[in-house]
Amino acid sequence: MTSYLTIVKDWAPVAAAVAAADKPVVALFGASWCAVKTKKVVAANEAVLAGRDDVALFYVDVDAMDEDDVMDLGVGELPFFQVYAKGDLLEGFKATDDDATAKKVVRHVGWNGAAPTHDPADALPAVDYDALFAVVDKYTKGETDFIANTANVAAAIWHAFATAGRPINWSGFYFNRPTSSEASTPTELDKRLLVLGPFQGKPACKRIKFHSGVCGAAASTRAIQVLDGHSGIANRIPDVHLFPGHIACDDASQSEIVLPILHNGVVLGVLDLDCPHKHGFQQRDADGLGRILELFVPRTEWTVLSLPIKTA
Repeated sequence: MTSYLTIVKDWAPVAAAVAAADKPVVALFGASWCAVKTKKVVAANEAVLAGRDDVALFYVDVDAMDEDDVMDLGVGELPFFQVYAKGDLLEGFKATDDDATAKKVVRHVGWNGAAPTHDPADALPAVDYDALFAVVDKYTKGETDFIANTANVAAAIWHAFATAGRPINWSGFYFNRPTSSEASTPTELDKRLLVLGPFQGKPACKRIKFHSGVCGAAASTRAIQVLDGHSGIANRIPDVHLFPGHIACDDASQSEIVLPILHNGVVLGVLDLDCPHKHGFQQRDADGLGRILELFVPRTEWTVLSLPIKTA
């Protein structure tokens, strides 16, 4: 029932993982009397959590725990999820076997997807990221305008994939924008939206809420998914239909890769690519696209993104 969760019968192992603060911690609390509900919750979140080594995953069996100790942890009606990061409790919520629970989990730990020993994407032709790097370097060197640079980068990526014989049906950007003239920081996500920027492909969703879809998840979880100075860990989605709350701008999209764009600790937006086939992206795509972001993002002036957009 809990194949991808470490089963514990007291809080000590979870507390140790929380205190280590080296990775997010997800704890699912359950008991024998709610085993059927818990089994459904575990199955519903398998696509989000199974096969991950970037998150500590626990099933806390409270049958043998003191009831007061469980209540002191802030645990509500079972089954119940708690998510911790950097030593702090981010959120606790009733666990149900629907998209609402999975969306809350993704909001805090992002998407990694199950990682089988053999990834079907490994058989894909390689994109020449050295050549792509050279093209982006040529067209962004000496240019600071964010529209000019992101437009050229989106086009360069599109043609690099086409040259490699790798079909993609969308390549482009969404930007983190405030929704009113009232002062807000890029981290106040309830006051901001992801707004469509330059792209290649069919017309796309104009605005996306943070925490919504793959793009929203990539942007909102960037604090957890920053890795060794890179622009961010990519959310690589082998099958978009497995992703809770996926936003279908183009019904043809079957897989997706999204990289958060970070500069000086600020989320500027995301780089998003869609593919009309499942398993359309490789880990080396995440690495190669990360290099592209690291090249042109520091060269670009992003202050215009602080201007508010109009909302209805």
